[in-house]
Amino acid sequence: MNAIDHASLVSYASSLKGKKGADLKEALEALMKNKTVLSYGKGAGHTWSGFYKTDRNKETNECYNRYSSKKFYFTSATNAIVGMNIEHSFPKSWWGGASNDAYKDLYNLYPSDASANSSKSNFPMDEVTKATSEEEGYDKVGTGAHTSNAWEPGDQFKGDFSRGYMYMAVTYGGLTFSGTGLQTMTNEAYPGLKSWASTLYRTWSKKDKVSDLERDRNNAVSEIQGNRNLFVDYPFLAEYVWGDSTDVPFDPSTSISTASDDDRYMNVNPDNPDTPTYDDVYYFSKATTITSGKQYVLAAQQGDTLFIMKPLASNKTYGYPYVDKFTTTTDTLTQKNFDNAYILTESGNGYTITDSKARYLFHEGTYKTLSVSNDSDKAAVWTITKNADGTFKIETDGYYLQYSTIYKSYGCYNNIQGIMPILFELTDKAATSINSVTTVKANNDNRIFTIQGQYVGKDLNTLPRGLYISNGKKIIIR
Repeated sequence: MNAIDHASLVSYASSLKGKKGADLKEALEALMKNKTVLSYGKGAGHTWSGFYKTDRNKETNECYNRYSSKKFYFTSATNAIVGMNIEHSFPKSWWGGASNDAYKDLYNLYPSDASANSSKSNFPMDEVTKATSEEEGYDKVGTGAHTSNAWEPGDQFKGDFSRGYMYMAVTYGGLTFSGTGLQTMTNEAYPGLKSWASTLYRTWSKKDKVSDLERDRNNAVSEIQGNRNLFVDYPFLAEYVWGDSTDVPFDPSTSISTASDDDRYMNVNPDNPDTPTYDDVYYFSKATTITSGKQYVLAAQQGDTLFIMKPLASNKTYGYPYVDKFTTTTDTLTQKNFDNAYILTESGNGYTITDSKARYLFHEGTYKTLSVSNDSDKAAVWTITKNADGTFKIETDGYYLQYSTIYKSYGCYNNIQGIMPILFELTDKAATSINSVTTVKANNDNRIFTIQGQYVGKDLNTLPRGLYISNGKKIIIR
């Protein structure tokens, strides 16, 4: 397929210049709906002939399957693959199943193994809080954080599907949605996507960046249909439609893109004077003492594997915190974000603990779960004592916070039956993770930008934790 260069992309997206929020969404719909779709099914000029160009490993003829680890192979340029379905990622039943352009749009269609397709059903894409079926690295199905039933893609594809869903929500925003579709969509011109959905998909899109595979697919579909998924071309476009930049006019010529000759996203180019270079990581070092107000990661260690305590889901007030696994042989952690960090604040003879969602941790009754609340009156005072082996005893009312090797999660137990956590403290190295900044030309007007170059306002108090640039200086909000 032919990759698109920056000048050609800017030309294609020229009608978007100066638009923001609802107006930008309307302009995007008008632009991206202009296309010619293939017929649905197998045969020349049909969907499977499209998949041969968009989802085939040209060296092995393997068909890329994003729903499970099962492997399938093309035996023909036009025939369907036995055991695979044409999967509508954004379910066709949401608009009644009519065989319109949305039904046949390759940006919404993927080859999927049949059993995964059946399991996913027409459920909304959401965080799954209680799984009924799951394959590590691929689909998870069960109870949703914001919906009754849900499916959740594997981490390696969360961004791909999110950018696909945002494309569909914009390009086909004029459809009438009903039933299960109304858990994700509204029938209003703007915002179209429900708030929880746009927030989650933007979050996933940031965490799972556009890959070469996704960029190649975008170019391949564009050659077939004549339109582009601009949420792949401009990875921060969604912020101008639903997110932190809805009051900022979008400019296709200056916004960071994945065009073939724009290195600002796919590969940071230190020779480009208009690009801040950065390492999108934060550094945590093994703690020997506690400093009030600092951020810490809690990690139980088995061999070279650390089981890092994650915060409870946003819709939960109690439970057993799950873990992220991290392998290291050093005393330093590198983290992509602050999601797993907890603030320890001195209080009386101990510390209060707050998670990345600003909720206080406490323990209730004789339960083995951990509870959270935004009410400071419920905050427990935790006694934190360093053990001889470098772990920390974190206790309140005779219950100890520890990792259970049996249940593979954290809990509060009234005896020592699991692994006590090690604490890793956020170090000042995070503030130096921007290697150089030469492009902020704000003339000390106090405008604030993310390290990706997005304008986010002038009030630091409204911003989440992270790294920012203002008046030519690096700022870290903890």
